[in-house]
Amino acid sequence: MADKKQQDQESVVIPGAGAKAAVSDEQLRSMVQNVTNHALYIIDPEGRIISWNAGAERIIGYRADEIMGRHFSILFPKEDIRAGTPQRELKRALAHGRIEVEGWRVRKDGSRYWANVTSIPLLDEQGGVTGFGKIVRDATEQRNHDEQLHKSRNMFERLFEHAPDAVVVVDNRGTIRKVNLQVETIFGYQRDELIGHRVEKLIPARFHTIHRQHRKTYFADPRTRKMGAGLDLYGRTRNGDEVPVDIMLSPVETENGTWAFAVIRDVTQRKQDERAITELNDLLKRQVGQLAATNRELEAFSYSVSHDLRAPLRALDGISLALLEDYAEKLDKTGRDFLHRIRSAAQAMGELIDHLLTLSRLARTELLIERVDLSEMAHQVAEELRQQDPGRTVEFVITPDMIDSGDSNLLRVAITNLLGNAWKFTSKKDTARIEFGVQQDQEGKIYFVRDNGAGFNQAYAENLFKPFQRLHAVGEFPGTGIGLATVHRVISRHGGSIWAEGGDQGATFYFRLAAA
Repeated sequence: MADKKQQDQESVVIPGAGAKAAVSDEQLRSMVQNVTNHALYIIDPEGRIISWNAGAERIIGYRADEIMGRHFSILFPKEDIRAGTPQRELKRALAHGRIEVEGWRVRKDGSRYWANVTSIPLLDEQGGVTGFGKIVRDATEQRNHDEQLHKSRNMFERLFEHAPDAVVVVDNRGTIRKVNLQVETIFGYQRDELIGHRVEKLIPARFHTIHRQHRKTYFADPRTRKMGAGLDLYGRTRNGDEVPVDIMLSPVETENGTWAFAVIRDVTQRKQDERAITELNDLLKRQVGQLAATNRELEAFSYSVSHDLRAPLRALDGISLALLEDYAEKLDKTGRDFLHRIRSAAQAMGELIDHLLTLSRLARTELLIERVDLSEMAHQVAEELRQQDPGRTVEFVITPDMIDSGDSNLLRVAITNLLGNAWKFTSKKDTARIEFGVQQDQEGKIYFVRDNGAGFNQAYAENLFKPFQRLHAVGEFPGTGIGLATVHRVISRHGGSIWAEGGDQGATFYFRLAAA
């Protein structure tokens, strides 16, 4: 007992610290026992745990009285136990004097943690093994951090390597440090032909001097910005071709100083598109000028038609009327019939000219968009038709409050022609009915004019809106064949569409305005 007590009171002297720095074994054991951020424990040569500190209890979960005497393999996962990992660690520690390993270990509650473990063999004075000391640090959080960092780096590398633009990393001396796959694609170099070389290798020779000056200026004030804003930049490929490029610069701090990320975009296609757009704009300007000249010619032609061509027609009509009034008794029935036919033809020609002029003006008239009451407009047109032919009985059914946006003058022309067309083709009906209404679909409003008149063959519906196309004989129903073409022109000017359905029981004309 005395020897044991004397042994416990022996001290360890720290060299160079003086006598007062002596530390007893008891103090060392107390210090080890109270370490909480590392698990410190000792095992005997057979692997049984014979010492267990507070840090081991905190990290692993066992109290000293629960773990003392148990084999240390209890702290390993089952698969490691089956693989003989605990015994192998001891053998390695004995062979090397000290080892440090990392791996999964198991807590009391069965959960796993990533451990950094240092194993040190404990020897007596004769070199015999008296046990092993274990120093264990919970490295789970550090491992998770390292894994996340590794994943982030891998993600960055993938993004860098497969970026849609070329990326060149350059140090402050202009040496290429890193390139991605797109650099090889655009410039034709293998990356080992670029890394370690000057970045001027990718720049046309005529720009080398100015580029070195700009690089010096950039690294004096490194910040994210576009390179050569407002300038045309070019890269040089391996075979000497020049490629138009845009370059964005971004600084990045490294352990070797500030480097620059140069994101390089090949803008060859954009430049080609810009040239094509410029050429198209020039062509458009020329065509607009030609169109303006054509419109001026049309204006002159319209003036000529309105004045020069009407004069002979008025003369034909006037002379024919004078002959009928002053010389009728000197002409036989056939002669008078000829004069009536001349007058009818001259008047029909005048009407045709009026309609052609109207159709021509529709293409040049500037639209004045405003709120239009189509219902009120239709009532006005219907009243005008009744006054022109008061002997007819026609039922008009007009949906109230049909309000839309458009040019009121042009829409008045369209409504007049549509209702007039229905009025004409119901003229042989004892009970005529004309309806003007509106219906709705997913795209908006669809207006319609429906009648119970002569109708038409649906197979020829597309011809209805072409000038001079008639589906009925002039003797059956009079007209010039311009009215529906005029309606089509008005609806088209409003960005809309028009179509028709017909049969033996009448016709329906549908139209849609863009504003609807």
